[in-house]
Amino acid sequence: MRKHPLVAFFVLAYLLTWWIYPLLKFSPFLGIFGLFGPALAAIIMAAVTEGKAGVKVLLRRVVLWRVGLPWYVIALGLPTVLSLATAVVAYLAGTLDFLRVGALAPIELVLFVLVVGEELGWRGYALPRLLEKRSALTASMILGILWGLWHLPTFVVPGTPQYGLPWTAFVLLTIEYSILMTWVFLHTLGSVLIATLFHGAINLSQGIFLGTVEGATRYWLLCIVYGVAALIVAIALARSTLRKPAAPTRSQVPDST
Repeated sequence: MRKHPLVAFFVLAYLLTWWIYPLLKFSPFLGIFGLFGPALAAIIMAAVTEGKAGVKVLLRRVVLWRVGLPWYVIALGLPTVLSLATAVVAYLAGTLDFLRVGALAPIELVLFVLVVGEELGWRGYALPRLLEKRSALTASMILGILWGLWHLPTFVVPGTPQYGLPWTAFVLLTIEYSILMTWVFLHTLGSVLIATLFHGAINLSQGIFLGTVEGATRYWLLCIVYGVAALIVAIALARSTLRKPAAPTRSQVPDST
């Protein structure tokens, strides 16, 4: 685990999540516990490789809030704008009869917060380590693929929310999400709080604007819209002179207080 911490992290993240899927036949709400697989894997790996100090550095990212108001607006606003743009594309393509704002179920509001269980692992632990020896774009693509793979059982296990939907489109989406979130990550000192808001806004805004669009169609349309945004950001990342100043190493996360 110490020799290959990233490999160990992803294996643990999958194992600590996938064990729950056979139990979903009893209650789909048990899937909520699976959201914390990446967080548990990150905490375990930080403890094994860096001890108590490493765990403190990891958890400090969750309360890293002094990143500037514009990044809160971007984290919450960009996914909302892209979801609305996708709804407009769906309407123009004839797959949505009319634009409307859908009602949110209580579980969607709960999940807005609970995605921190994912983000502590993906952006809190994995991304900084991927960035140590890779470009921002390469790190984003690797993380996007592995993030999409983590969701695979929800596409093949009957009764899960994404069962039967095109996993290929979803993986393409997680790559696009990852590129955008890395860009935000690099400008917010590696804040897991901001990553959680961005991730939560993705889920919430799609529920609001795209809840009535057929699942497969929704994924492919999102791929197009997010793909445009990700391409623009990917070009910016490739030309960036940031030199990863806001992707702190394991012991360099600034105190949020």
